[in-house]
Amino acid sequence: MMPNYGAAPTVRVISGAHASEFGDTWLKTEFRVTPQSDRMGMRLAGTSLVRTVSGDLPSSAVAPGTVQVPPDGQPIVLLADAQTIGGYPQLAHVISVDLPLLAQLRPGDAVRFRVVAIEQAQERWLAREQALAMLREGLAQKIR
Repeated sequence: MMPNYGAAPTVRVISGAHASEFGDTWLKTEFRVTPQSDRMGMRLAGTSLVRTVSGDLPSSAVAPGTVQVPPDGQPIVLLADAQTIGGYPQLAHVISVDLPLLAQLRPGDAVRFRVVAIEQAQERWLAREQALAMLREGLAQKIR
């Protein structure tokens, strides 16, 4: 039930709306967490991601776990205090059960991304919810 915390996790993501505009370099890159990270967003450094399409994007909804790519090509993973609207390309979305892995990373730690299907993300979420329900039930039995 506990996430496999570490200083170099591979985080599962669902491809974002603009993932196809960046090729697959981001899936082969080990990114490092920079000191400019905070509760709003985790700034990553690694191979600069170059968008194959030019032009501005309209602002769109974002949430914790959205991976955006600003013009410098260094991804930002939105975290707990993220804004609700963003105008950068959306590369991916971290699945909710992997968000705690990111929250524990410190500057200098590494992270990689692995794409999964939305069905896999839903299965992982359901499994976590079932495990938490069993834990709650077990604790309730101990209190009685």
